[in-house]
Amino acid sequence: MPDKSIVPESSKSNNKMDNVINQLKSGLSKIGDLGTNTKDKFVNYVKDIFDVLPLIEKAGFRTNRLIVGVSIPPSVEIHFSRVTEFDENHIQKLMDEYANKKMFKLILKGLLMSNEFQSKISTDDLIFSETCIEISIPPKISIKYLNKDIASLHKIETEFD
Repeated sequence: MPDKSIVPESSKSNNKMDNVINQLKSGLSKIGDLGTNTKDKFVNYVKDIFDVLPLIEKAGFRTNRLIVGVSIPPSVEIHFSRVTEFDENHIQKLMDEYANKKMFKLILKGLLMSNEFQSKISTDDLIFSETCIEISIPPKISIKYLNKDIASLHKIETEFD
């Protein structure tokens, strides 16, 4: 399976990201209660999240999807899968290297906590699917499981996406 990042490094992807940001701004402009300053802060907040997703991949977590909730309060929901297990030294090096990126630390700590919790829960009927982090007020982490009978169907479905 080829390594895919949500924000590939090419000028073509920059145009796609610009389109996403423009759509976000357009959606925010439709919410009349938000001032320009608030809209710009939220757009910058979402850009910060886009910027750290490739760094999160260095820690072994692939971004499956990202959902921006244009609401009051706004939210960003990110779905992750663990694709590589790294030892604590590697994770600590990343934390040190990107210590100035608050969003990176927030997301990675949530993923690591979720991964530890999820590894302690098992059942014969359900299979771990992904971790979802919702960055909102209050933040929320969800651990998602699929019924084992439909998990293989879900896997086949995502291979065709």
